[in-house]
Amino acid sequence: MLFDGRIIAGITVFVAVARTGSYVRAGEQLGLSRSGIGKAIGRLEDRIGMRLFDRNARAIKLTDQGRAFLEETAPMLEALGRIATPSTPENIKGRLRVSTDGALGPYLLIPILPDFLVEHPQVSVDLFVRDRADNLLLEGVDTAIRFGEPRAQDLDKKLLLRTRVVTCASTSYVERFGTPEDPSSILKNHRCVRMIDEKTGKPHVWNFVKASGEQQAVAPSCGLTLNDAPSLVAAALSGYGIVRLLDFVAEDLVAQGKLVEVLPEWNNFYWPAFIYTAVDGHQSVAIEAFKQFVLSRLSKLDG
Repeated sequence: MLFDGRIIAGITVFVAVARTGSYVRAGEQLGLSRSGIGKAIGRLEDRIGMRLFDRNARAIKLTDQGRAFLEETAPMLEALGRIATPSTPENIKGRLRVSTDGALGPYLLIPILPDFLVEHPQVSVDLFVRDRADNLLLEGVDTAIRFGEPRAQDLDKKLLLRTRVVTCASTSYVERFGTPEDPSSILKNHRCVRMIDEKTGKPHVWNFVKASGEQQAVAPSCGLTLNDAPSLVAAALSGYGIVRLLDFVAEDLVAQGKLVEVLPEWNNFYWPAFIYTAVDGHQSVAIEAFKQFVLSRLSKLDG
């Protein structure tokens, strides 16, 4: 006896809603209206005799039964998808919501996105550049790619790269104030611009490391704090004070003579970048293709 195809269709809708946390986002993926999604979930719950979601005005959350049902059905649905879906990049379909930060996005991710879209012509990407960490499961984001180590509860993370943090200042600042002799002297006679840590709401501590392994951490007072990389670059070029930039952001400006590297012997601290996806491990073909593309391209830049 063949399994009821209507249940398989309902499970497809259920998994889409569970992964996006939204009837609207699930509908966009499946080409259904919000009401169509709601009716499909209702019919599936009636057929299997389980309440799969708790629904309120603010969110849709899985019940305990729903979580157990997802663990059982998602792998089977993924297996069916692999059997039925051609593996060539040209036939992979989907619309991806990707979040990144103001340093990685403009400088590293956006330049390689055209190559991904050419290789996967039926995949489209909505890219959100913001320096706060997203809650992927609540905000309907498929993957996040960002520097630092935001709280990764319920997320799978893979290291993309580590990049050197460069202390630098404009040539006009150096001509006026000189350069510090060591990290501690920054605290005495220099102006600084620091980035806000979104997790703590306070400016990042400046960690300095020598090639020998010697370390110093300083927290200089500053007249200006910022929350995104482009603003930090603008502040550096303005000549107000010393800043710390990731090396791929600073290198061209240093080569052009617009910025000067400060305390080069102490600039051996490295900042990691990760790619985050849902922890269930059963990603859509489009998400997995994007993840592998980014890993293959950006991991080459490590160090």
